[in-house]
Amino acid sequence: MVPARDRFKGALVGCAVGDALGAPVEGMGAAAIADVHGRVTDFIDARFGAGRLTDDTQMTIVLAQAILELGRFDSEHTGFKFAGWVAASDDGVKEARGLGPACQTACRALRDKPGEPSGVDSAGCGAAMRASPIGLRYYHDPGALLRAAVDQALLTHTDPGAVAGSVAVASAVAAGVTDEGDLDRAALAAALAKAVEKVDMPTSVKIAGLADYLDASPAEGFAYTGTGGIATETVPAALFAFLRTPYDLEETVVTAVNAGGDTDSIGAIAGAVSGTFNGIGAIPARWRDNVEGSVYIESVAYRLFTLTPAFKPPKRPAW
Repeated sequence: MVPARDRFKGALVGCAVGDALGAPVEGMGAAAIADVHGRVTDFIDARFGAGRLTDDTQMTIVLAQAILELGRFDSEHTGFKFAGWVAASDDGVKEARGLGPACQTACRALRDKPGEPSGVDSAGCGAAMRASPIGLRYYHDPGALLRAAVDQALLTHTDPGAVAGSVAVASAVAAGVTDEGDLDRAALAAALAKAVEKVDMPTSVKIAGLADYLDASPAEGFAYTGTGGIATETVPAALFAFLRTPYDLEETVVTAVNAGGDTDSIGAIAGAVSGTFNGIGAIPARWRDNVEGSVYIESVAYRLFTLTPAFKPPKRPAW
């Protein structure tokens, strides 16, 4: 069994490596990626640089930090953190890399008019790509997970598909925390579809349909899911990559980032889910050691772990 501590670390570092692997080829089609790069299996020194992170991981870490500061998810505090993150970027302190228009607009609204509704009617995957800390913090409490996954999404995205994507990713990560190594892939697809059916039925139907593609080729699977930046494509695409090879993290992430389209988000989500199921030890050293901020990301993951029932602190001497 993979220790729970390693699953938490695997989730956040897995998100980071998938993001960094996919970022240089974002927006390219699968055929174009193959023509230019062959099969992407290592960091490419392009766009932001080899092993560099984008908003997918940056927002994931900001959400995790917000949870750590209060010990729980709080929508108002998370909005404050998102606003501060974008303000720091606008002030030239640290770049919010690759930030999508919906998240950018919403985070500036959170900064300029705190306490007022900020979410944008966008179907993008910005809420889903960052949802893994919710699954980690509330893996043991489905009701709390659902509420937090919905509320964190609404800070930036109000489209039902975008919100459902957040719930699906958080739920998949939660399943990974308690996995016993004998995953029933069809049952997981059904469970994730059930988790989102009251949020957005089209997303539920699409995720349920993954059961028909468990052993499909990447071309067949991604033709079904789509690989665009909307959550109803990005999230099923990442889940497809994971469900094909649930206990082979490297193959899952490589499949995800070579899909074409929104490759950094597909990679980030697939990496987070596979990282939870397989633990940080399954992440190849060449990725783990060279992705930006890996030591800090591991520390954030460990601190999240200590907030949950999975953490059993050592007993102190009675004297």
